[in-house]
Amino acid sequence: MPLQQRRRLASVAIVATLVAATAVSGTPAVAATPTETLVGVPHHNLAIYGATFGSTSAGDYAYAVARGTTGALNVIDTRTATVVRTLPLPGAGGSWGGTVTPDGTAYIGADSKLFRYRPGADHVEDLGSPVPGETTTWRLANDGERVFVGTFPTGKVYSFDHRTGAVRDYGQIWPGEQYARSIGVANGKIYVGLGTVARLVEVDVDSGERREIPLPEQYRGEQFVYDLDVHQHTLFARLANSNQVLVHDLKAGRWIGELGTAAGLNFSPPDAKKNVYFGSSAGRLMAYNLDTRTLTPTSFTGFGTARGFGWAHLDDPAWPGRTLVTISLSGNLSYYNPQTGAKKVVSAGVKGLPAQLQTVEAGPDGKIWSSAYPSGGITSYDPATGAFSENAGALGQAEGLHSYQGKIYAGVYPGANLLELDPTKPVVRGTNPRQFATLRTEHQDRPFAITGVGNRIAFGTIPEYGQLGGALTLVDPATGAKEVHRNVVPEQSVTALATVGNLILGGTGIWGGLGIAPTQTEAKLFLWDPATATKVWEGTAIPGAKAITRLIVAPDGRIWGSTVGTLFEFDPVSRTVVRTVEVEPFDWNVTHVWRSDHLAVAPDGAVCGNFRTTVACVDPETLSVEKLATGISDVWTMDASGVMYYARGGELYRLTR
Repeated sequence: MPLQQRRRLASVAIVATLVAATAVSGTPAVAATPTETLVGVPHHNLAIYGATFGSTSAGDYAYAVARGTTGALNVIDTRTATVVRTLPLPGAGGSWGGTVTPDGTAYIGADSKLFRYRPGADHVEDLGSPVPGETTTWRLANDGERVFVGTFPTGKVYSFDHRTGAVRDYGQIWPGEQYARSIGVANGKIYVGLGTVARLVEVDVDSGERREIPLPEQYRGEQFVYDLDVHQHTLFARLANSNQVLVHDLKAGRWIGELGTAAGLNFSPPDAKKNVYFGSSAGRLMAYNLDTRTLTPTSFTGFGTARGFGWAHLDDPAWPGRTLVTISLSGNLSYYNPQTGAKKVVSAGVKGLPAQLQTVEAGPDGKIWSSAYPSGGITSYDPATGAFSENAGALGQAEGLHSYQGKIYAGVYPGANLLELDPTKPVVRGTNPRQFATLRTEHQDRPFAITGVGNRIAFGTIPEYGQLGGALTLVDPATGAKEVHRNVVPEQSVTALATVGNLILGGTGIWGGLGIAPTQTEAKLFLWDPATATKVWEGTAIPGAKAITRLIVAPDGRIWGSTVGTLFEFDPVSRTVVRTVEVEPFDWNVTHVWRSDHLAVAPDGAVCGNFRTTVACVDPETLSVEKLATGISDVWTMDASGVMYYARGGELYRLTR
């Protein structure tokens, strides 16, 4: 979005008188007339996580979904590398895959939904969420008659009949496996790649009978069969986290090869000489012959990830016959001609979309800093000028941002990468922010909680997929020296941190990484002595609460925390929770909570924050609640003057009391 348009957005004031607050005792609080202003859209994606390719009598096309607060399907003529239609996907943000039936109809899985695009249409058909309760569709495949879809969080596969629209739920593919992450179909069988314990399962299309195809023993500790394609009687599987590609002969019923590591996400349909193509981790397009079982590097170097593969006829003597084509995360089409070895990379002209805000933090420079989901980036907003400075690619998906001693510290997913940003210097990718540590080898993934402790920064993390046991990590950003203390509270994650005198106060959540059920039932508070690297106390905050999502120390020394919608005051002397107030009710019957509320103390002493989707301030003496806004995302911060900033999807709002 142009800067001028953003400034026009920033000048639009949305003023509303909202419902007055009500004290805990039932005594009405003083009515508030907050002023809410739409600031603008800080982040714009150009991110394609899922695409599929197909041909009709009219030509050859890519169907690529650009992720955004509302995702969009781009229909791309691959002969001319031009976008011929861009169609919104209502109620869905992004896609991991699609499939094209023999008549050229494209099916797209996006969030929980299934969409259908018929060749030449001016709209996308919304087929809804065929299997209730499944929040994510992963990859799709078809056998010419039915479309097969893998899901999360139950690890199901369902089919959608292309002719009748009938849906068949095959149920959870393997007990305990929540991710049906990849899928292929051939010869009356569905092949499903699972996680978070990597498995490959064959399902009979008609009977639903299933059997596991065991991975080679040395790969049974992998997390996912992340990518999977079947061509003729050969199955290709890319495993995560190793990225190793394995080859299975379905006729012989055995694993026949290892092809090294690949960048993903797809293996192409074969060419006329029976070569299948994929991108290696080294950035080279590789060819594997289905007949000779030989692997050959092509001349195409600098090759990235493949978001689907297809074949196009370029009608150019320099590009005879069929040319291989794929699309990258950033929307570039890569072409390779097997006959001549010709290659090129062309921008498809896919437009970026507003991106959902993931984190927002008031910086020490008076600016408001943010990162987006899932594309990351780091954007600053200057309230004095109304200007945004957007830096796509300078940072990954920041789960946590924290200002400390003039710097901003970021915890980035995946792999719990830890970075430092100097807001007084220009943002330069790879330099500012700079990475000073990672917790990938410690099996940590998402650093939501951050606090400063002397010359060190403490991070609280969620472990990687399929694991329980987060960590409290203290790192010196100047040297990268780190202490990692996992399972401070056994089999719980560290979801909130604050510095209390010479100690660290931590809060936990019972959930670990996705794909594993918690074993504990109640969140804990703990005190940690960084001088001795020991836990000196542990206790319960609110009985029955399963996650503590924020802890802060007020200027008057009081300690405030929150679960999800409930504020509590903690006394560090008696080590007890002395008062609580429920701002917004919450049912703990959910799949997981890693974060929710954010808190800060306003200049007048009120404890303010987002309590789930409600912005509110609480009087620290009476605990009366002043509700200011509703319907927000769980992204919120307050600047030094008491002005609040929060998100609704991809939009940033400002609120003054």
